[in-house]
Amino acid sequence: MSDLTRLEQAVMEKLLDGDNPLLQDLRKQFEEIESVERKFTGAGFFTKFRLAPNVRPLSKKSLTFGDVAATIPGLKNGAGFLLFVRGGVLDQLEGYTYGEFWPTDVPDFGLGYIVKGQVKRERDTEALDKAFA
Repeated sequence: MSDLTRLEQAVMEKLLDGDNPLLQDLRKQFEEIESVERKFTGAGFFTKFRLAPNVRPLSKKSLTFGDVAATIPGLKNGAGFLLFVRGGVLDQLEGYTYGEFWPTDVPDFGLGYIVKGQVKRERDTEALDKAFA
C-alpha cells in the first residue's frame, strides 16, 4: 500500500505476522487497502483505511489489538500501536506516544513485540491466540 508511511507499513506487517488464521485473513484484507486518511493528534496519529468493496469480512466483527512497540529517535519512551477491526474489516491504525509529541518525521525506527511489559523480538503467540478467541 503506497499511501502508507514506511513506519505504518512496517507496523502493519509486524502486527499481522503469524500463523493464526485471523491474522492470515487480516493480511488478505491488508492487500486490498485502496486508500488511507491520516489524522495527527499531537501525541500520535490515526490512519483510517478504505478497503476494496469486495473484501470479505471476518466472522469476528469487532477487535482491537496492539502488541507492537517502536523505538523512535527523539521519543524517550517510544511508541505503541493499536489496530482496530470494525464490521469485520480493517478500520484504522493508531500510533501513540507515552505523553510526548509525535515527531514530524520518522526516518529511523526499530520494532518489537510487547511481552509481559517488555519489548522482545518474538511475539507471545499464546497470549495473542487467547485475545483472538
